[in-house]
Amino acid sequence: MKRHTPVLVSKTIEVLHPQLGERFADVTAGYGGHASELLQAVGTNGYGYLFDKDTAAINALTKKFSTCNNVSITQADFGKLDWENAMPEVDMIFADIGVSSPQIDAPERGFSFSQLGPLDMRMNQGQDLTAYDIVNAYSQRDIADILYQYGEERASRKIAQAIVDKRQNSPIETTHELAEIITHSTGKSGKIHPATKSFQALRIAVNGELEALKNALQQMPNCLSLGGRIAIISFHSLEDRLVKQAFKALCTPTRDGFGQIVSPAKFIAVTKKPIKGSEFDVNNPRARSAKLRAVEKIN
Repeated sequence: MKRHTPVLVSKTIEVLHPQLGERFADVTAGYGGHASELLQAVGTNGYGYLFDKDTAAINALTKKFSTCNNVSITQADFGKLDWENAMPEVDMIFADIGVSSPQIDAPERGFSFSQLGPLDMRMNQGQDLTAYDIVNAYSQRDIADILYQYGEERASRKIAQAIVDKRQNSPIETTHELAEIITHSTGKSGKIHPATKSFQALRIAVNGELEALKNALQQMPNCLSLGGRIAIISFHSLEDRLVKQAFKALCTPTRDGFGQIVSPAKFIAVTKKPIKGSEFDVNNPRARSAKLRAVEKIN
């Protein structure tokens, strides 16, 4: 298994600006890279609430922080989290909306088209829906919609047709088999593998990633103390757009029909523009498409 290198760690600490004794929530704690730095910053009188929906990540976190008395670890999907009861008010909320290296590196998880494995792609191994189910049971139209909406794949209809044609003879069972179908149907070549967008789309659909992010963005502000900060790292345009729009709404005052302010903005932007991994974490290949945005609660 490859070592997981968290992205934009120093910049995350910079924008969250943790202080001794503060409490934070890392709702996509993964393998604890960002959480470790935050725990060190808040000290023994601070506290960290760590969440992740991946069983392997929870096991790794439990082992990593086994000697820490100021951390709690909970297996939960941050999009379905009972925020008000899961933790008290915190000073920082952090989320890294991406797939970890150990997830990609494990063939049996089925996230990567470069390794032979089953069509799984579940981040929560306890859920029922897998990529196999979508590829082999969904209608051609639904598959095309998933590829277009979640992968922004322009050849979505052609790929969906090829998938349906192939599965009529026998089920599509492996990552390599699906990647080959996509490659042959599009005839694409270049730096980016033809299956990249389709695999992204299927992963998002399997895990309900965009819906989870939307739900979390609605709940996060309510669990934050005055002066607290939210920082989110996203990895593709669909996620970043949701974060950008949500943060913009938080930083915008409410006006009446005459344009008069009836209630001031509850947040201010900490990052006027996204902090890009391609500029500030150049030695980490995984950070290439990462964007970090942050806001601070002022009302």
